Order: sequence, then C-alpha cells, then structure tokens
Amino acid sequence: MTDAERAVYAFLDETGITYHSLSHARVSAIEDCLPIAERLGGVVPRNYFLAPRNQSEFYLLLAHPDSVFRTSSVSRQAGASRLMFAPEDALLRLLHTHPGAVSPLGLLFESAKDVRLLVDRRLLNEETLVFHPLENTASVAMRGEDFFGTFLRAVCKPYTLVDMEQKGDIHA
Repeated sequence: MTDAERAVYAFLDETGITYHSLSHARVSAIEDCLPIAERLGGVVPRNYFLAPRNQSEFYLLLAHPDSVFRTSSVSRQAGASRLMFAPEDALLRLLHTHPGAVSPLGLLFESAKDVRLLVDRRLLNEETLVFHPLENTASVAMRGEDFFGTFLRAVCKPYTLVDMEQKGDIHA
C-alpha cells in the first residue's frame, strides 16, 4: 500500500465516513470497473484531470459513466478556455496519483487546494459512489451524501455542477 493510499483510508476513518473497500486486480478502463462497482453496489464515475493549454489552472471532472465528455461544453460551463487532459506530472504532484487511478480522494492533500472540482449533475442522484483510493488495485464505496457532504466539506472543496450529455442522446 502506498503512502497516498494509507492517507486516504486514515482520512476517511478520521472524518467518520463509512466506506467499504475492495482489493482487486489492476484496472485501467471504466469497463473493467463495472464488475467492481456491481460488487460494491455503486457507480464508478469517470474521473478526468484537465487543464487549459497553458496549465494555468487544473480541474478534476467527475462524470457519470453514461455521460459523454465534450470538452467544449465542459470548458464553457467551467468558464475556462478549452480544457484538455493535464500532464501526468501535474496529476502526481497535485493529486498524488497516476493515470488509471484518478480519484477525487486525492483532493484531501494540501497540494490539491487549487484544483477546481467539476461534477456531472447526474452524480448527485447516485446513492453510492465508488472511487479508487489513489491506486487502481482497490476501490472504495461510500454514500453519495457522505462524499458530497462530509468529504468535500472536510477538504474545503466547493464544486461546480456541469450538465453532460448522456450516451445515446440524439442530436438534430
């Protein structure tokens, strides 16, 4: 277990958040997470670590797995110039994780204080959310209200809601 992963579990315990964890084989795609989410009884959001070209700001977008990421729409709603995937070194420096394990649980670190959080509005209706504890060999499930209430309040992290298209939406 890495130091970052230990810090996640310690933080959840200290804040009194009830969670269930599951160790599993390394996963790197959302499709690989679906059986894990089913076992834990929750939804695994797609987590995107983003920045504009000049990397003047960093954003973490939590999207419902059935939503479509359209950079122009998310950028407009965030009030940012065109967002793209941020570099791996920034991900490690700010959220203490790596590609394939991007997680809002990394917001607990002081280094993430300036990372802006964007949340797909559809996630607010999910009873249970499942995240990696900064390593993609484990998953942690918690009630959505604990994440949006207790966790984000404890890390002093406001969020901006975004409306994302759902897969299968028809456009004229």
